[in-house]
Amino acid sequence: MLCIEREASADEIRQAWKKRARMVHPDVGGTDSAMQELNEALQSALELVGAPVSPKAVPPVLVRRERDVSSFTVDALPTECFEALLIVAGISGAISHDEPPYQLEFSLHDAEVAGALNGWCRCYLVPEAGATTVSLLVGTAESSDGISVEEVRDYLVANLNAIEWPN
Repeated sequence: MLCIEREASADEIRQAWKKRARMVHPDVGGTDSAMQELNEALQSALELVGAPVSPKAVPPVLVRRERDVSSFTVDALPTECFEALLIVAGISGAISHDEPPYQLEFSLHDAEVAGALNGWCRCYLVPEAGATTVSLLVGTAESSDGISVEEVRDYLVANLNAIEWPN
């Protein structure tokens, strides 16, 4: 599955994993099961060469994802909306990826949402007639029921409404 030589080093194994993950990850059209198999192959290969297998070496596989297109609309331009979402993201967890002003991804470990300890949220911001429509993708790496996109949406809206917006 990793397509590596028998004498491959731990770094070569990880590089092969990264290359293959770009093809089988669920976010690029792959499946959860294919990603799980790839992670297991990585762990086995690293153990064979005696390399430590830390949680960082094997990224979590998303067990559950949920998308909500056009979750809510903010009466502000994307740049203002993005800045406000940055504030909410900062109190929710660590920001893992941002492409101002159109995309923001962050963890939900500090959010007051049930099941969000291992969860994350990706916000897509789309300009719409002087406002911004926000679509959500939420996910979790745990096999339990996970988090609800509706609960995350309500949490974000409540925190955005708590911000004192300039007139």
